[in-house]
Amino acid sequence: MERKAVEEILDDIDYEFARTAPPATFPNLPRIPARRYLDRDLYEAELGLFRRSWLFAGTVHEFPAVGSYKVMDKWGGASVVLVKGQDQRIRAFWNVCQHRGGPVVLGENGILASPNLKCVIHSWVYDLEGNLKGVPGRRDFHNDFDAGAMHLKHVQCDVWQGFVFINLDPDAPPLKDWFGPIHDEVSWFDGLRVANRGTKVLECNWKVAIEANIEVYHINTVHPETVALSLDYRGSAHQLLDRGHSRMVVPNRGYDAAQARADVARADIPVNGLMKHVNVSYLLFPNHLTPSQNRRPDGVPTLTLQQFWPLGIDRTLSEWYVMLPDWGDRELSDEEKRGSVYYGVVMDEDTAMLDQIQKAMQTQVLDGFLTSYHERRIYHHEASVDRALGERCVPADMRVPQILPLEG
Repeated sequence: MERKAVEEILDDIDYEFARTAPPATFPNLPRIPARRYLDRDLYEAELGLFRRSWLFAGTVHEFPAVGSYKVMDKWGGASVVLVKGQDQRIRAFWNVCQHRGGPVVLGENGILASPNLKCVIHSWVYDLEGNLKGVPGRRDFHNDFDAGAMHLKHVQCDVWQGFVFINLDPDAPPLKDWFGPIHDEVSWFDGLRVANRGTKVLECNWKVAIEANIEVYHINTVHPETVALSLDYRGSAHQLLDRGHSRMVVPNRGYDAAQARADVARADIPVNGLMKHVNVSYLLFPNHLTPSQNRRPDGVPTLTLQQFWPLGIDRTLSEWYVMLPDWGDRELSDEEKRGSVYYGVVMDEDTAMLDQIQKAMQTQVLDGFLTSYHERRIYHHEASVDRALGERCVPADMRVPQILPLEG
């Protein structure tokens, strides 16, 4: 993050603490219709977003050696296998043999016994670049059999700041274009390693789940003994970006504006100076959150990656990864271990009432969500879903028009 961008964030925080009302230019947002979280046709259309968006698939630490693999299926179809090749590149393929559709890898992750992918049904063999290398019983196939055309089907795969992303759509824009300014702005993800992971199934729509986590208006009520002790939501600075992405910077409790500016001014890496005083979180559309903070004596930021995957119209899989700077072969300290456990407690607090919100909409006693100036990231997320789906996919009485200005 460039120094100018950091200084603009500091200005925004000062403004947020000082204001006594929403900005005069802020529109009076209409309610987000409750039907958007209940309508099955819209839900089915939204599943398509996960088949043409860039999705987090892991970190480079999960692929330590040639033949390291990971299998992923979050979209209700055939799985995808990611594997590290002889050239150290991580590639992704549909986990589908081109003979009769059998999987070429079983299990969730590991290291292949041989530097090949082999169909578990008929033993067709592919190399780590997806090329067909062996066909048992070759004599039974015609001589015009074109092995070159029988390669595994590629899935777009790219690595950014040590994070591995895939996109099922072969025509999707490159990852760098998808993230826009975030791609170059974020530098502190690189070198982070997963210290702890948690999952939880939530009885609510996936958008209810993610939108509960992109505002901090709730922290004094929901997190009185955890997050509220360290953050002050009143100074939150938000930025709404193209393609549905957004950024939220929340100052620490007892924020000292003069000290924050002094630390940024003398820091070789301005964002590290900023992070002594704030929590920075991105929404990577459609379903990833990246709250980061600087709580370590060495000044290196840490990260919690959250993901929300639709399991049904009113069921969502919540996943989170607590990430720390790579600690090598040493044991994690007690403080680092406590930090990992702490986040599970926060997630329990964040999600405890989401089923009640879903039931309120199902019972038709809530017409929809009213979003304040502070909660505008929620409105932006819903409007971005509509833009990604296209107007024809969203009935007129459920649409959320994009009336908020974007900043990138």
